[in-house]
Formats: sequence, C-alpha cells, structure tokens
Amino acid sequence: MSNLDKVLEILENEERVIKVDLINDDKIKKDITQIEMKRLNEMVPLINKGVEEALNEEEAIIIIKDKTDIIVPDEELIPTLTLMSENGTLIGEEIYDPDELEDLREDPNVYFISEHFATYPNLSTPGEKQFFMVSQLRGELSCENEIEELVSSLSIAAPSTETDHYIKDLYGMSYEDRIITILVGISI
Repeated sequence: MSNLDKVLEILENEERVIKVDLINDDKIKKDITQIEMKRLNEMVPLINKGVEEALNEEEAIIIIKDKTDIIVPDEELIPTLTLMSENGTLIGEEIYDPDELEDLREDPNVYFISEHFATYPNLSTPGEKQFFMVSQLRGELSCENEIEELVSSLSIAAPSTETDHYIKDLYGMSYEDRIITILVGISI
C-alpha cells in the first residue's frame, strides 16, 4: 500500500468524516482557485493562503465532515483569519483566548469588528491597502500527526463559503453550516 493510499485510509477512518476524495480533475482545482480569486475583488480583499498551499501540494484531497452536534468552546477554536496591511503589518486578528480578549477589550487602541476579531487601527497607515488573510487550518483533524509521519509536507485549509458550496454541490450535499469542507494537500 502506497503512502497516499495510507493517508486516504487514515482520513476515511477519521471520526465524523462523510467523504474523502482525491482531486484527480484539474478542472476542480481550477474552479476552486477561480472562486477563491474572486475574493480579491472585494472591498477588503481576502487571500485564502491555506487553500492556495493545499492545492499546490502534489496531491489535493477534499474532505466533508459532519460537525452537526459538536459544540466547540470558543477558547478551543483555531484562529485562521488576520487583517494585514500591504506592507505586512498585522492590523487585525481572530482571538479566542478569554484572557487575551478581556485585556484587549480594555485597550482603547483596539476596536472589535466582531466578538472575536480585534483590529488595531493605530497600526494602519491611512490610504494603505488592507486585506484579510486566511492561513492553514490546524487541529481540525485528529489524525494530523499520523499523516505527517507519512508525507514530506501537509497543508490543511478551510475554503471560503462559496468554495464550500461548490464542493457540496459536487457531492450533492446540503449547505448545512455544520457540515464542513476541508482541503488537504500532501506531498509524499
């Protein structure tokens, strides 16, 4: 059994996984890339670095996972979204640590655009372009360490909502929020 087959078997045995599918069709990769690229045209562009990295590995795998009855406490959520300036300065980020959130809520230089997304307006330069960056997703799969032992490189990504819907359409799945899609890229 090849390492790729072993990885696919590990993913198929992951708890709550509904579907594991190796992307053999370049059109699917192209479609996903085009959907994610459309996000660059938004008022504040979004770059899904995680998806880009997963699709650039030797092999890309789609995973559909059921999380309908799982409630994850906020402090266990994994931050993947940041707001960056064009010169690379971090000017906003997701934060789930309760102590850090409490400290930041008391800081007059911090502005929250949602319950868990803090921005630092004093670090941005007027007129400078800003963009959201989605990084790789870690901790969503319990088998990550096991897979890393079989591959030279592992990338795990959460696709944008539009890509999530595209993937669910491919497999005739509901857009239910708690049914999630994940892209895994590996190089053997």
